[in-house]
Amino acid sequence: MELELLDLSFLTEAERCAIAEVLHRDALLRRTEEGRVSKLRQSESDPVRLRTLTGEWFCDVRAQRHQNLLGSDLVRASIRRRRRPWGVAELECGLSRGELEAIREWLLEEKEDEEGAREESPNEDGVPAAAEPQPDPTAPEGTAVSPSAQHGDVPAGEQDGPGQPGDGVDGNPFGTSSVEEDEEEPNAAHSSPGVVQPSGSLLSLYSDSELRRVAVRGCVQFSLRYEAAAQELRVHVVRCRQLAEAKRQRSDPYIKTYLLPDKSNRSKRKTSVRKRSLDPVFNETLKYNVRKAELRGRTLNLSVWHHDALGRNLFLGEVEVPLGEWDWANTRPEWFNLQPRTPIPTDSLPNRGHLNLALKFIPAGSEGSGQPPTGELHIWVKAAQGLVPLHGSTVDAFVQCSVLPDDSKAGRQKTRVVKRSLSPIFNHTMVYDGFQPHDLAQACAECTLWHRDAFAKRQLGGLRLSLGTGSSYGLPVGWMDSTAEERALWGRVLRESGRWVEALLPLRTDLVPRTAP
Repeated sequence: MELELLDLSFLTEAERCAIAEVLHRDALLRRTEEGRVSKLRQSESDPVRLRTLTGEWFCDVRAQRHQNLLGSDLVRASIRRRRRPWGVAELECGLSRGELEAIREWLLEEKEDEEGAREESPNEDGVPAAAEPQPDPTAPEGTAVSPSAQHGDVPAGEQDGPGQPGDGVDGNPFGTSSVEEDEEEPNAAHSSPGVVQPSGSLLSLYSDSELRRVAVRGCVQFSLRYEAAAQELRVHVVRCRQLAEAKRQRSDPYIKTYLLPDKSNRSKRKTSVRKRSLDPVFNETLKYNVRKAELRGRTLNLSVWHHDALGRNLFLGEVEVPLGEWDWANTRPEWFNLQPRTPIPTDSLPNRGHLNLALKFIPAGSEGSGQPPTGELHIWVKAAQGLVPLHGSTVDAFVQCSVLPDDSKAGRQKTRVVKRSLSPIFNHTMVYDGFQPHDLAQACAECTLWHRDAFAKRQLGGLRLSLGTGSSYGLPVGWMDSTAEERALWGRVLRESGRWVEALLPLRTDLVPRTAP
């Protein structure tokens, strides 16, 4: 039967190149399968089992029902029919994947250049080109520019608060559909096969080595509003000005935010991408469900990135706003100059989350019949909340407790390890005996939370429950350094014997070493 070719003349060059890449992958898979079958024929002696393992039974059934013609062969023969305008027959010569991607990138860039020449009137947001703001070279460096000074440059529809039409609230409030989750720039300059690298999103926030750098310039306009009824922080991103040129006198910018110190994916929000613009207008609202009391210890990190669909994204600048110092009465858009990346000193964080626990002291003989024979201290480790990872985006956590001054290995008790969680639930009770009421005044219950790596463990933070006197049994010790919250909880344990006393305390990162005087 003569092969009837398909009419593929309607395909664009980009579509033909994409089909060529699929056909190339199909050829590689078929060669791999042929190699597998060849090895089976040499190793398997049972013909019935060989027929099943190699798939010959399927080929026989298919031959009885259909002609032995693969769809990939038909498409390959049809697509060869058309002459390549650039003189390359990638199907005949079998280009590598990298060469095909290079051709595809060239085709897409040529297509975007043609579209850019035709789109001279409105931009992607439907805003006429004449309405684009003109950069203000007089804006002071490193400070917020008063919105009143820029009032004339902002269209009326963009001065309203979040929730107005076009700001991305109803359609895609987080603006993540146009940008893939893990496309941010990794620290690939030092990567090697077989080495596990941190996620791209984290490196985009903390890494100081990109494959390519651009000089940071320009500014961004956004507003902050807290909706008490919905318990939401709303970041209304309006626009950017005078962004750096990432590629061929153009940039495809988008904006990403984090609520530090949480640098995991759950804290990440993104706008959509604005193509071919150094003065993009976003007019989108990014939302965070968070209590207002928690914002005092948070910092908003807002960064601008160039989106490269076929390569690595480029950092264009960032702004950090300590939310504890923000004037929430001000809901108008403000201008901020973009700053170069400044690595965050994660070791200097005041805490890395909170630990929920309850304690109870049972005096000797308080339960009748002389039980317990000695005083018992019960520590019920319930859960941790809002952990901040040391690296990566999650924690394999466990809690270790000791009642100082006894720091022996036998006196340490641990919970189980809860893997891949930033809010692990332990529900583990530890019992320490041999105490008299006056001993607790000289003791300190130390609870530390650790991250378990494959071959080591690292401490995230901890707390010390004591009276905070700085001494134990008349000797000065460094571990009697409890905070006011910790001292208050320990005091309740001493006063309310036989009752559970519960608290949610921050996991401090400033614990004084035990050997310190």
